Amino acid sequence: MGNFFNEAFVRNPLQFVIGKNKSCDFTSIQEALTHCSNIEKPITFIILSGEYNENIFLYQSNRKLLGIGTVRIIGNKYARQLDDHGCEIGTFQTATLFINAENVWMENIEIVNNAGHGEAVGQAVALYNEGNEVIFKNCLFKGFQDTICLGPLPDVQKDGTPFSKPEIIMDYPKNRVTFIHCYIEGTVDFIFGGGEAQFEGCELKSLNRPNNQPGYITAASTPNGKKGFLFSNCYITADPNVANVYLGRPWRPYANVTFSQCRVGSHIHSDRWDDWGKKENRETVTYRESKNSYFQKSPVKKIEWIQIETE
Repeated sequence: MGNFFNEAFVRNPLQFVIGKNKSCDFTSIQEALTHCSNIEKPITFIILSGEYNENIFLYQSNRKLLGIGTVRIIGNKYARQLDDHGCEIGTFQTATLFINAENVWMENIEIVNNAGHGEAVGQAVALYNEGNEVIFKNCLFKGFQDTICLGPLPDVQKDGTPFSKPEIIMDYPKNRVTFIHCYIEGTVDFIFGGGEAQFEGCELKSLNRPNNQPGYITAASTPNGKKGFLFSNCYITADPNVANVYLGRPWRPYANVTFSQCRVGSHIHSDRWDDWGKKENRETVTYRESKNSYFQKSPVKKIEWIQIETE
């Protein structure tokens, strides 16, 4: 993927500027993407500082979006919000940014869903990715419950009904995503889904929940045999007074998550992992910890059903 971005974008220097003043090509990010939807060659969009209150659907491959200064994309949709027929829109229609494309690079952009706590509004997604070979560098993702969803989703919901989600034009055999030096915050399952994702040098910050309820960083639904989530050299932090946060729980039985060489704060529950109330999940999940640094008030427990290397 690196060769693609280093060569193709230099070879085809098509570029547009998005901003709030008259000198820019577009004032809206979605307007710019839609206008260029029939252009197949690589395009770079320079986004000037400012707040962009819009929900974005990115279906075009071979795109770079580069923020200058403080660029904030803000949405406020939430799962309990009612549609025109009086029905709740559900989790996957709430994303501030939805991606169903390949070879996408986003840098220095803040993606926010500010609908509020899940206890009040239900899930509210900042990023929902159904793309492949997507890179985020120096980006911020802000929300509460379900901040980042990394597809693919399971075939059906746990009750057997289909998911309500944006139109997926292209199904990719792999859904690989990389986060480099990004900041991600949330309360419950704030990084979840079935995608293959690598997080390098990122900060994962747990926010306060009402009534000091426990928090969960990951809720993977990894398909059987897939790689899942890898967190390497990350910083696991929290707001003041946050406690009893778990590294993860399995949204589906083959959840696969690894934390390697991370700095883990004292807000993490001494058990570190939760089985979502089903002991049978312990037979199928793959949870690994390797060479992490734990800042705990009490010794770190050894959990027999988790693969741990604590050297």
